[in-house]
Amino acid sequence: MKNISRRIEKELGLPSLTGKLANELPPSDFNSLLIEIFSLKSERISPSEILKLYAQNNYTKPAACNAAEYRRLEADMLCAAEDNGVESIILSPASLFGCCSTFGAISQNKVISATRGLEILSDATNMLALYLAAGIKDGTLSNAESPVHLCTTHRHIRYQAALSAKHLPHFGLFTMVSAGKSRSSYAFEIEALLFHLQFYRDYWLQKHGSTLSVSFNRRAGYKDPDGFFARMIDAVKNCFDDMEIVIDEQENNTVYYQGLQATLTARDNGKSIEVGDIGFTDWTQKLLNSKRERLLISALALDRQVQLTAQN
Repeated sequence: MKNISRRIEKELGLPSLTGKLANELPPSDFNSLLIEIFSLKSERISPSEILKLYAQNNYTKPAACNAAEYRRLEADMLCAAEDNGVESIILSPASLFGCCSTFGAISQNKVISATRGLEILSDATNMLALYLAAGIKDGTLSNAESPVHLCTTHRHIRYQAALSAKHLPHFGLFTMVSAGKSRSSYAFEIEALLFHLQFYRDYWLQKHGSTLSVSFNRRAGYKDPDGFFARMIDAVKNCFDDMEIVIDEQENNTVYYQGLQATLTARDNGKSIEVGDIGFTDWTQKLLNSKRERLLISALALDRQVQLTAQN
């Protein structure tokens, strides 16, 4: 992206243009400038050109799954979560500009940025964390005595340089977050992790008639990473003696997750298919500037479930 910016600056004879627009122009003026530019460019697009652009842009195409089955699946998962004491909410299709990249969760280059300080929502768990932090700060939510559990379903879109079967133009996720306070012996982390795993295991067995396996990967972020990881694994093994558990002892230092990351895997015609993800983050800690805050996030694929149901 920087090479493209440098080329444009050179062609226009305006050196350092990108830096000046990004760093010296006030946000309100920058947004006004973008709105005016987009308005002028849109006036030059004809209906026939829109049709041509639609044919060329895979990000605007419908999902390759049945809409009725997809909506039923959303409702099934949300109702199942509510039956387990999880509050469901509907997120806006927009989030604040920089909402993901601020935490290092997703590069801004993969997010579709917009004007007016907004971007297309690219990570529902990130917005649930923001919703939680705002509620805890203004007193409308409290995780002091017991964890707060929230869930939603949302279609996500993230830019990929090359789309593939693994990288869809847009994809649906059921997401769940649990926010609590730090307690001795990692009590919150154990409680939240078992809660999420229990929900997904029971749901998958009831919906698809099969069991899920889980693979744990060590992550940085805790003062005693070895002790933390061992405590989490022991708790899971003691609670789920019928679940296949795979341990990856190699530490992964990506900034998205803290302590551990768990991948949920299903079997389809003898093949292992990744269907979900679970992990701890420090987002509420940073939002509320409190080391006591703890947050577990998770997600389960929706499109993949519709496809598996159709095949079976």
